[in-house]
Amino acid sequence: MTIFWDWNGTLVADVPLVVRVNNEVFARHGYRQTTQEEYRRLFRFPVIDYYRDLGVKDKDFPAIAREWNEGYVAGFHEVPLAANAAEAVRRFRQAGFRQVIVSASQRDQLRRQVDSFPALQGMFDEVLGLHDVYAVSKVQLAKDFLARDGADASDAMFLGDTNHDAEVARAIGCRCYLISGGHQNDEVLSHSGAPVLKSLTELFPLLGLSSAEEEDGQKSCGMI
Repeated sequence: MTIFWDWNGTLVADVPLVVRVNNEVFARHGYRQTTQEEYRRLFRFPVIDYYRDLGVKDKDFPAIAREWNEGYVAGFHEVPLAANAAEAVRRFRQAGFRQVIVSASQRDQLRRQVDSFPALQGMFDEVLGLHDVYAVSKVQLAKDFLARDGADASDAMFLGDTNHDAEVARAIGCRCYLISGGHQNDEVLSHSGAPVLKSLTELFPLLGLSSAEEEDGQKSCGMI
């Protein structure tokens, strides 16, 4: 099985940093501030449409995107892994699943971010990002990987935290589960048609893996 992972909001808990940088950049350009609650209700792909919803003029978008990216990179050291992310990638690797990150982040900075987490080292077969900072779509990244790798989309799963992740999964023909708590709230996610899970650990029984508690019990009994 191939597990496609989204990065922002799924493997890393970066919403607080995103909203803080949003507000810093918006203030410099004369646009209004937002809260995390409003952000998670309004955010969508492509990101330029989210900015338009907030009244950002298209002529300001390139500068805002560039400044936002600079602020996000500068503050990324504050971002932790998402809850249960380290356990999930480890369990999936142990189960023999291939794991691929597919992100709308700029490719080189994405790879540096992944490398900054010791718990993620050696866990992913590929880390795929876009060539620019405009966060348009991840569909082609996933399609190109399947074509290049020869992986079977029917034996793949996409894990994300936005409706766009569900769109990517539909476009490549694989299953999708969305994880609550990321860049869109549960009400928005409910319109995607994909199951919404409260935690990554809910995936374990769905994939035939024991829970952490069961794994600990088996270890104590010398079973694994």
